Amino acid sequence: MLAAASALFAAGGITWLVTGLFMYFGEKKGSVQKKSYVWLCLGIAVMAAATVYFGGRIIYSGLPYNGALSWKIDELRNKRKVELKHNNFFESGAEGVLSDLDEALGLPDELYVTDQFQMTFKSDGTIRSIYTFLYGKDAEGNTRTYLVDYDASGGTKMTVWKDGYSGGDYDADMKLTPMLRILEKASCEEQVADWEKMRGGDTYEILYMGRRSFPTEAGLVCLPGDADGDGAEDGDFVPGMLNAGGKVLGYEVSLHIPDAEEITPVRYMMEPEYISPEQISSGHDRQQTEEAKEEDLWTTDDTNGSMRYFLDDRHGWKLSVVDAAAGSRFYDLSRTEDGGATWETVNGDPFAGNIGVAEGLQFFDENVGFAGLSGASQSHSQIFMTTDGGSTFTESILPMDQVTELPEHAEEYGHTLEDYAYLCMPVKDGDAFTIDILTAAGENEGIRFRSEDGGVTWKYDGVF
Repeated sequence: MLAAASALFAAGGITWLVTGLFMYFGEKKGSVQKKSYVWLCLGIAVMAAATVYFGGRIIYSGLPYNGALSWKIDELRNKRKVELKHNNFFESGAEGVLSDLDEALGLPDELYVTDQFQMTFKSDGTIRSIYTFLYGKDAEGNTRTYLVDYDASGGTKMTVWKDGYSGGDYDADMKLTPMLRILEKASCEEQVADWEKMRGGDTYEILYMGRRSFPTEAGLVCLPGDADGDGAEDGDFVPGMLNAGGKVLGYEVSLHIPDAEEITPVRYMMEPEYISPEQISSGHDRQQTEEAKEEDLWTTDDTNGSMRYFLDDRHGWKLSVVDAAAGSRFYDLSRTEDGGATWETVNGDPFAGNIGVAEGLQFFDENVGFAGLSGASQSHSQIFMTTDGGSTFTESILPMDQVTELPEHAEEYGHTLEDYAYLCMPVKDGDAFTIDILTAAGENEGIRFRSEDGGVTWKYDGVF
C-alpha cells in the first residue's frame, strides 16, 4: 500500500514538474512566463514534500517491528526452511530431527527447551508434526534460539525462526539431552503397537517438558541411566513409595494418544527421586516465607490458610491453622527471628478461644502488632492487639457509645449502629492508630476510631 501510494505521487509529481518546465521555457516573457514559473515552483515543492514524506515512511517501516518492510527483512534474515530427511521417529528417533537441523543451521552443542518438545507421528513412526523452542550458546558464548514448527500436511520442510527471544535461563532441568537418553531406552514402538491392537488409526505424541514431578505412579516407567550426564545414576525412588504420599521427580518423556483422554499416558522417567510429604511441605513453606518477605502487608497461603507477616528480613510471624470446622478455623501463632529458617510457637490461642477466619496480621515493631479475625460472612470481625511480640493478645474493644452520627447513606440502606460490626485492620497515622468500622468487608463508608496512646484506648473520630 505504501509503495503504491509512493509510486502514484511520484508519477503525479514528475508529470507536474515536466509540464512546468515546458511551460516555463516555452514562454518568452510576460505574465504567462511568470505563471509558468509559479507552476514550476509548485511542482518542485510537491516533489520535495512527497520525497520527504514517503521516504520517511519507508525508512520507518524498515525499523524493527514498525511495518511490513521490517517484518519482511526479519523474515529474510531469520526464517529458514529445513528439509526433514529423517522423518520416521521409530527409525531415527528425535536425534534424526536434530541432525537435520544441525546440518542446515549448525546448532549449539548443548540445547535447552523453553517450554516443551512436542512431536506427533503415525503408527508406523512417520512424523506428522513438530513444535519446540530450543536455545543454547554458540562457540562465542552468544545465545542462539530456534523456533521449530513442522506440519507434514504443508510439505517436507520444517520452518525455523532463528534468534528470537527465548526467555530461557539455562535451567539444568530443561536440558534437551535427557530427552534423547530416555528415548534411546524407551519402548515407544512396542507401546504404540499395543495401542494399535486395541484401537488402531490413532496419531501418537511424545511430549518432553524437562524435569517434572507426579503424585501418582499411573503410567510411570522408570528407566536406568544417567539422564543429566553427571557420571552418576541418581534417584532413590522405588515403586510403592507414593502409597505414603509425596511425589516422584525426574526427567520425563510422555507417550500418549492426544485424542484419547481415557488412555493413561506412559511416562518414561530417568533418575527418579522421591519427594516425601514432609519435604513438599517444607519446600512450600520456604517459598511462602520468601514471598511474604517481599510484601509490605500480610500474605495468605491459599493451600492451607496460614498467614505470614515479616517486619524485616529476619523478624516474622505466622498464623497457622491447627483445626477447622464449618468454615471456621482455630489458629496458633509462631515467630521467627532468623528469616524463617526456624519457627517457634509463641501463642497457642491468639484469638482467645474465638474461631473464624484470620483477616490480617501486622506488626509495627518487634512488640506491637495486631491480628484480625472475621466471621464467614465477613459482616463482623474482631481485632486483637499484642504488646509483647505475640506472646499474649487482648481484644481491642471500641467505645461505640461515643458515636454521634452514621455515614451518609446509612439511613438509605437501613443501617443502624448495630450493623457496623466489621473492624478493618488498624492503620498507623503518624504516632496514632486508626480503625475503620464497616457494615461488611469491602464497603466504602463507615465509622472511624483513633488511638493516640499506641492502641491502649480508642476515641470516636467521625465518619467517612
